[in-house]
Amino acid sequence: MSDPHAPPESEVDITESSTGLYDWGDNVDTSTFEQILEMDDDEDEKEFSRSIVIGFFEQAETTFLQIETALESKDLPKLSSLGHFLKGSSATLGLTKVKNSCEKIQHFGQKKDQEGIADEEDEEKCLKRIEETFQILKKDYIDAVNILKTFFGMSSQSESTNEDGQNNLDPQPKVDTITVEASSSNTEHNDEQSHGDDLKGPIDILV
Repeated sequence: MSDPHAPPESEVDITESSTGLYDWGDNVDTSTFEQILEMDDDEDEKEFSRSIVIGFFEQAETTFLQIETALESKDLPKLSSLGHFLKGSSATLGLTKVKNSCEKIQHFGQKKDQEGIADEEDEEKCLKRIEETFQILKKDYIDAVNILKTFFGMSSQSESTNEDGQNNLDPQPKVDTITVEASSSNTEHNDEQSHGDDLKGPIDILV
């Protein structure tokens, strides 16, 4: 028999989320992300952690466009560098799947196997592996974005775009511009490349 004084199930879920028991699945390392949340002055507003997450969104969008450009030019050293860059940012937030894919791209760009141990001299094979891993990376990234938006009370990816396909969040992580099967135009590559060159490094706030 149910307890008439028990709170509705939805209220229980909200309470658990606010105490760090939010169900992240296997996309986010809970202990790592909770270190970010502990830095918030206001546990309800979560201004600091929200700003870190939005900064990562913007960084990832730019890096993805740079990866597409580097794939077109078959620039393995650049691909390795970009994988390493985004690996650091995603690791800071505990985005496990994103970090793992970025690390594989880093190793393939170094002409190694996915563990970074065995050499692979066939550059075309390395590029093929990066292309395949990049598709997985984008899927896992979108999953992580939607999970984080839900946690912070932002609109989901599907809800945050208007009829013109533009994202309505402010600031705007352009997740709707990332597709799994199609690349962005050359113009988008050139525009984003200029911004990407100004990035100083991965998000690093645990110092």
